[in-house]
Amino acid sequence: MFWNQAETVTRQALDSGDLMPITTEAEIISEQGIDFLGYVVSQNARKKPIALAPGANPFLPYEPAMYVAQAGPDHVCLLNKFPVLSPHLLICSAGFVPQSAPLSRADFEAWRLGFTSEDVLGFYNSGPLAGASQLHRHMQLVKAEIPLEPCIVGGTLPFRHMLFTHQTLEVEALYASYLEALTRLSLVDGDHCKPYNILLTARWMLVFPRSQNNIEGVFANALNYSGRFLVKRPEQLVWLKQYGLLRYLTECAQSLDAA
Repeated sequence: MFWNQAETVTRQALDSGDLMPITTEAEIISEQGIDFLGYVVSQNARKKPIALAPGANPFLPYEPAMYVAQAGPDHVCLLNKFPVLSPHLLICSAGFVPQSAPLSRADFEAWRLGFTSEDVLGFYNSGPLAGASQLHRHMQLVKAEIPLEPCIVGGTLPFRHMLFTHQTLEVEALYASYLEALTRLSLVDGDHCKPYNILLTARWMLVFPRSQNNIEGVFANALNYSGRFLVKRPEQLVWLKQYGLLRYLTECAQSLDAA
């Protein structure tokens, strides 16, 4: 579901100038046997709004040119106006729900509709400290390789996390695993959650807490933890190579011995 229509809407939005991709060609950065991918943003990135309050909301109302499809009764599927990869889909709540509030079963039902092939990667940023640039509830979907997948499924990630594997994406089991992760990682804080990210595929779900959203002005969201890095300037990729990409990801997450 969504992807064929998304291809059509993407072509139309590119032709009309409504879609504004923000990446250059990827550079391969090899570290510890992993071929990470590094991107430098284009000039379009300067036009991307950063929401500081619910009133600054590109999803309510959304741009008609970004509309792909309904995603169940309570969600809509939109194109990301400023995609890193294309098509880049957003599953947004129809009404305003804070990005930092716990995900609901209905969120997972809507998100699940986008997983129609093995190469779909879903990701979620819970709040600004986890890399969210908008406060309105939105889950994300791209089709992409995952450079860090061997580390993820091999149990060698150097930061706190919970990994759940599955043969099929069953919403009840997925939601139960998510609630378990919130509890065991101590992520619930009243009506909201502490900062965390999710990576979701047809094979597994990874949930991990965050401690900071940037180091030296290089910002991280959930997509970074798939093995992709987006920076503002070429010299920041040079800095990342020197600093260490796995070190960077670990320090933006939480150490394994954190309580």
